[in-house]
Amino acid sequence: MSLRPAPAMIPYLEHIEDDEALAALGPEWDRLLAGSAAASPFLTWAWVSAWKETLGRERPPAVVAARHPADGSLLGLAPFALEERRAPGGLPYRALVFLGSGPACPDHLDLMVLRGWEGVVAAPLWGAALRRRRPDLADLDGLSAGSLLEALALRRRSDRSRHAEPVPCPYLPLPPTWEEYEAGLGRNLRQNLRRYARRLEEEAPGPITRRLVVSPDEVDRTLDDLGRLHQQVRRARGQAGAFRSPAMVAFHHLAARRLLEAGRLRLHRLDVGGKAAAVIYCIRQGDVVSFYTTGYDPAFARFGPGRDLMAHAIGAAIAEGAAEFDFLRGDEGYKDQWGTRVRHDWRAILPIGPRGRLLLGGRRLLRPVRRASAALRSRNHQGSSRRTSAAG
Repeated sequence: MSLRPAPAMIPYLEHIEDDEALAALGPEWDRLLAGSAAASPFLTWAWVSAWKETLGRERPPAVVAARHPADGSLLGLAPFALEERRAPGGLPYRALVFLGSGPACPDHLDLMVLRGWEGVVAAPLWGAALRRRRPDLADLDGLSAGSLLEALALRRRSDRSRHAEPVPCPYLPLPPTWEEYEAGLGRNLRQNLRRYARRLEEEAPGPITRRLVVSPDEVDRTLDDLGRLHQQVRRARGQAGAFRSPAMVAFHHLAARRLLEAGRLRLHRLDVGGKAAAVIYCIRQGDVVSFYTTGYDPAFARFGPGRDLMAHAIGAAIAEGAAEFDFLRGDEGYKDQWGTRVRHDWRAILPIGPRGRLLLGGRRLLRPVRRASAALRSRNHQGSSRRTSAAG
């Protein structure tokens, strides 16, 4: 039961600026998330802590915590880190970014504030995050539309004082049963799913199994299979992929293990003859299952293993009572076949200090920023394609 703010209650703020202090928040982190309106799996402690220990090692935390003045309980978090960058031409600048952001491309990010305290806590958290470390820019990738932070960061700014573009994020409301969902699919997809399944049963060179990975001992092996299959397909398409570097591989292995421990990992695999033909990596947060990435063996493409396992993952989400299957960022056409609707996140770049204003507003320096924005859009596209291209 959350404490409601009294008129004279003013939360006190803490600045968390080193890894040890950040780690100390771990026991409280997910409790706050569960009590807030923020619902992203990429705000969970499993995701954030794995990122900080791998991809985020060189990005010091710039987290602000709000605590109850009477008992010190956690009321809110501004989950940021600081990133040192150089613009084309060598100009150094400091960017405030979300914890967990960058090549992992998380979605639906926001401040984390205990319900009932939004009007008291949100604005001080955001203001403190901007003042303390004095960033030149705030680079908010995956900012959730309709969120607390959107209202604070975007709605009070003119178009000239920021760069913001919407990022489509298709999602699928789930009915109570697979039969009800299947009946709403297009005829072509229904027929293809059944035809490919029959073909696989008739022609596969070995026993076929579809299952959820639940053993800690099997997670790393399945992530290895996923990385191998995923990169094989992405390289053939000229895309970087989610497992393109040792740091990315280390991050995904650590995040998957921690998500499993937290009961959030939904790692499905399709095996033929004891070998992985497809793997799909999903995360559950609240009543939503989010599809993060997938990979399949091109040798089995004629059986549609990606579609097969996607249908299996959606069916499993329905069976466990999820209300939504989130396809995350990217508006690839194949998602429409699954009956998705579309909402939007934001990619927002906000100037904070004089250097940030020069980067966004100066005619001479605006060109590199446009190039950076194009690179960010390209990274978004790579992020969406690496996650969601499950047409195989």
